[in-house]
Amino acid sequence: MHKPQIWLSIFALFFGVFMVAISINTSVPTAYPSLELQASQRQFYLNNTILPDHIIYPFLMVIDKVQLEVTPFPKRLWLQAEYGWRRLDYANQLLEKDNQVLALTALTKSQKYFLNATQETLDAETTNEVKIMMLKHLTAYLWEAKIMADNFDGADKAVADHLISECESIKLCLSQSLSN
Repeated sequence: MHKPQIWLSIFALFFGVFMVAISINTSVPTAYPSLELQASQRQFYLNNTILPDHIIYPFLMVIDKVQLEVTPFPKRLWLQAEYGWRRLDYANQLLEKDNQVLALTALTKSQKYFLNATQETLDAETTNEVKIMMLKHLTAYLWEAKIMADNFDGADKAVADHLISECESIKLCLSQSLSN
């Protein structure tokens, strides 16, 4: 292939992905009217941080997933912890914007990253040094998540408390693996 054909192909690919994204974004409220409120919450704003309510956030999630897939094992643990911390920060910022629904979603995503990293640490039979570092991350995360859980009401509070209890369970498993 010639250089102009390669660039044209890359441009066509990005244009196609962009068109599909716009199509999905506009068709979700029509296909699922109950999700119209959540779909309409996406907005465009200029800020240093792109939160889950930003219109380009789904593209950033794709980049994060690709980066996570291509990162080798030991570094992947710390990347997952970094993503977990970032999502926890997003949840805090969304709570400040009084958006409990997306804040709970961000908290759930942050918990998922920490659970995956911790489970991967346990499954790979890593060194005690790596386990201790992951335990420190998880302990600090739990402390922050417990403070955040107090900002939720009703059913959302119950979900946040359940997420915390899941993290406490895997933290116990990680602690016990250190004594072996």
